[in-house]
Amino acid sequence: MDIYDSNKLSGRMNKRMIEKNIQTGGEYKAKVSGDFGEYEISSVLKSLPDCYHIMNNILLKTKKGSTQLDHVIVSPFGVFVVETKNHKGMIFGDTMGRVWTQVLRNGAHNTFYSPVLQNAGHMENLYRHIGLKRELMTGMIVFTNPEADLRNVNCPFCMRTESLYEAILSYDRQVFTEKQMYDVIKRIDSVNTSSYLNDRKHVEYVKSIKERKERLKNNRK
Repeated sequence: MDIYDSNKLSGRMNKRMIEKNIQTGGEYKAKVSGDFGEYEISSVLKSLPDCYHIMNNILLKTKKGSTQLDHVIVSPFGVFVVETKNHKGMIFGDTMGRVWTQVLRNGAHNTFYSPVLQNAGHMENLYRHIGLKRELMTGMIVFTNPEADLRNVNCPFCMRTESLYEAILSYDRQVFTEKQMYDVIKRIDSVNTSSYLNDRKHVEYVKSIKERKERLKNNRK
């Protein structure tokens, strides 16, 4: 696997983004600002080199029900667990605080649970499900709304969407072989209750194929 030098990233992101989106049919117009934020982060993830495997909306069972991981990226350089937030306005928070604050232009104040602690919980759940060492996982918080002001956020791994690409590629110490990487992907998929392999439509489709084969087998007797 190639090791990517973060000092050579300047100017490459937009070019790769355009190329990847053309290849994957990712060019579409956003309907609302929230959609645009999701489109933008999707574009960033699709623009990553091919050795980065993107798994979206991972749903894991918990004692209280379930929890959803927005994006999990499996790469030779570790597993990145990305939590996205669409908050706008001035954001106040740090890595230790349990509650963060959002201040809007009209002066309204809203509080929300720390995305740092939320994502830490996600990584803990992932660890419990697949047994991946915690040091092989990196959490990142991404604010996708272009109107978010993070100047009062004291957290080194909280960022806006445009910083995500370089943040991920700044990790350049290889920790997984290709075989180990695919083993991690397989283990995540096996516990992801929303995965295609566990999708009800897929299960019913497989069942219908088996039933047709059984009928054909019986008709030949």
